[in-house]
Amino acid sequence: MKIKVLFLILAGLCLTSAAVAQSKPTPEQLGSIYYAYPAPEGVQTPAPEGYTPFYISHYGRHGSRWRTNDEHYKRVVEVFDSLAAVRVLTPLGEDVRVRLHKVWEDARGRSGNITPLGERQHRDIARRMFDRFPQVFADSAVIDARSSTSLRCAMSMSYFTEALKELNPRLRVSRRAYQRYMDYIAHTSPEAEAFCSDTAAWRDDFRRFEREQIRPARFVKALVDSSVRMTYEQERALMEDLYWIAVDMQNCDHLKGVGFFDLFTYDELTGLWKVVNARMYVCNADAPLNRGLMPRQATALVRNIVKHADRAIAAGRPCADLRFGHDTHLIRLLALLRVEGCDGRETDIEKFHLAWQDYHVSPMAANVQFVFFRNTEGKVLVKLLHNEREVRLAGLTPVSGPYYRWEEVKEWLMING
Repeated sequence: MKIKVLFLILAGLCLTSAAVAQSKPTPEQLGSIYYAYPAPEGVQTPAPEGYTPFYISHYGRHGSRWRTNDEHYKRVVEVFDSLAAVRVLTPLGEDVRVRLHKVWEDARGRSGNITPLGERQHRDIARRMFDRFPQVFADSAVIDARSSTSLRCAMSMSYFTEALKELNPRLRVSRRAYQRYMDYIAHTSPEAEAFCSDTAAWRDDFRRFEREQIRPARFVKALVDSSVRMTYEQERALMEDLYWIAVDMQNCDHLKGVGFFDLFTYDELTGLWKVVNARMYVCNADAPLNRGLMPRQATALVRNIVKHADRAIAAGRPCADLRFGHDTHLIRLLALLRVEGCDGRETDIEKFHLAWQDYHVSPMAANVQFVFFRNTEGKVLVKLLHNEREVRLAGLTPVSGPYYRWEEVKEWLMING
């Protein structure tokens, strides 16, 4: 009887774990890399006795933004205006046209830039970093900030460091966004560009997968009169244009009362996301299909992290290195580091979404933080935070909780990087 009860308890625990692991993504999460930065989860494990934080090495994606080009808005607005002119929009389609004009008026001339939410994200991440590790930002500590040349990355750097300066005006902060830093902040080799091109061999199976997952007929029929004949490609283009605007609305929370999720069924959103997620996985993460090529694009970044960490350890003074870049390069770094939750491997395109989820790895304002601790004997430990959540490194054994010996991490990074 006791054995039976124990079996039922264990079975219940397994079912609970499976339910958590397979919980359905929210519509916002199905926005892929447009998912707005989620509230940090979990608690911070206290450092082993005698260890104090003294250095932080960081790489962060830019914060929430409008879509990257005005054309992405203009194109779909013009389609709806043209359809309205010949009176073939359904009542819902006409309502969508009105919504689109509101969105376009808000986004016009701002495309690619940080939204007010993106500004708040970086300010808040900086403040939490300061509150958690005040010893790193004591007195006149040196904060070295470097950014991609992209304006949204440079502005994210500005918001982040400005928040730190507000908390401690004595900090010595330098901010730079030179082309010379792109070699490690946003490196992509010609070989990697060729692998991700539309003519790459793997794209044939991917195009089949796209057509199976994206089914726009019902979606378009709800917006446009059935007398209008459109090809699959035309229907799909309209659906995808509206999908990207729909998922980006979470990044424009200043625009109240305007949304587009009501146009999609959950299955339609899921299909669109699976396609984007599959492309992001193959072109950036540790997908067996790329044979390690894409994670290796972060090698220069890993070497930069190691170089500056050793410099900070030798200097012995509180300081921080802050880097601001893009989603793809953060994804590659996390894959190369083999950070838990970011290193899934799967060969079946139908199961990519089970092994790896882009919204978990790199939402807007995603980040990784190496936090270094030292004791009076000079021994150094490091822990990693992914989106401010403590994470483990596959293949390494921590000293305690999420804390690793830096020399072991360094050796492992140089071998894998």
